[in-house]
Amino acid sequence: MSTEAHSPLSGLSTPFSVPRIPTHHNQAFSALLPSGLRNLRANRYKGEDFDISVSVLSPADQEHIRKLYGFAKGIYVRWLEMRDAPDWDALRKMVVSFLTPPLSTSARELGLDSLAHCAKGEAEQALGKVIHDLRGGALMPLQLYAHMAEWDVDPVHLRSAAFLARDQAKIMRNVLPDLDPEVRRADEAEKPHYIQAVVEKWDLFRFERANQDPGHVNVTCAYDGLLASCCLEASAVDRIIYNYINNAIRFTNGPVINMEIIPVGDHAVRWIVANPITPDQSEWLMKSTNGDLSSLFRGGVTRGGNGLGLSNCADFVAAAFGLPDINAALEGKYLGAVVEDGWYLAWAHWPSLYTPEAGASDRSMAAVSP
Repeated sequence: MSTEAHSPLSGLSTPFSVPRIPTHHNQAFSALLPSGLRNLRANRYKGEDFDISVSVLSPADQEHIRKLYGFAKGIYVRWLEMRDAPDWDALRKMVVSFLTPPLSTSARELGLDSLAHCAKGEAEQALGKVIHDLRGGALMPLQLYAHMAEWDVDPVHLRSAAFLARDQAKIMRNVLPDLDPEVRRADEAEKPHYIQAVVEKWDLFRFERANQDPGHVNVTCAYDGLLASCCLEASAVDRIIYNYINNAIRFTNGPVINMEIIPVGDHAVRWIVANPITPDQSEWLMKSTNGDLSSLFRGGVTRGGNGLGLSNCADFVAAAFGLPDINAALEGKYLGAVVEDGWYLAWAHWPSLYTPEAGASDRSMAAVSP
């Protein structure tokens, strides 16, 4: 979807062959997904609720948070200041600083002290869910881009790192409403977000696989409308997409992760993130879930993580459609996952947004940056 100028793959000598998602030809999978989705909300959901106060965190973690937030926000502010005449060397130094103390220490230790001193049970799980998105989110791919910046000075990649920093700062404000109250209020203000900005952010997004081979995200999009009403809502969608993409990066068995975005009826958008997996991973998924992959979204099923990220996604999707709980969201196929033909496919839906004045010509305008 995006042009070569936007591509984080510029400079690679060997092009990837892009396998297609099984949904293009797998009728069984297509039939599994709903053709219409009920939205029970009277008012649009704007991405609030699944958060905590900074004061809930231990003093050590509060310090980690402030360092990481200052870093993420600072990179994007610096980019805005220089974007008309970029100082790529200065931006690169800022990005690479993420790999050394104190920032690398904060990224590694964030949340551990708070969880160690948290009461067991529901309180621990609730805290673990928000810490998961603080430690993951855009922070994980930002670390990958920082490593790339050590040897790769391509301006396109450095700009991508600045946008990752922007997303991480937004996610942190979504999780911690009192972290930066003034900017959080701005996040809550009406500011429609077009889908094209999301497509341009992810199409040809570059990542490093577990075996250190390069990979990228391939996006196809058949929806051209508005996605979110404000930055806060956009950051809630980001918390879903980053969870899906981060999981795909961890477990993909090929160089391409596919993302498909399509309208569902007149009032919803479907996201499908698909990656090839090894036979071993497929077997593990089926055994760990007894063949019902919806259990991945209920929490606790994990292979090297904490099993909470996908349950966060279920919380957000259920809230966006006004459903009573995540069980209703999973039973209604508002989100879920399957393994088909050696691919892991995860999907989620979100209510589309059209303002009264947003006709077809308006929806084709340049996107507002999320």
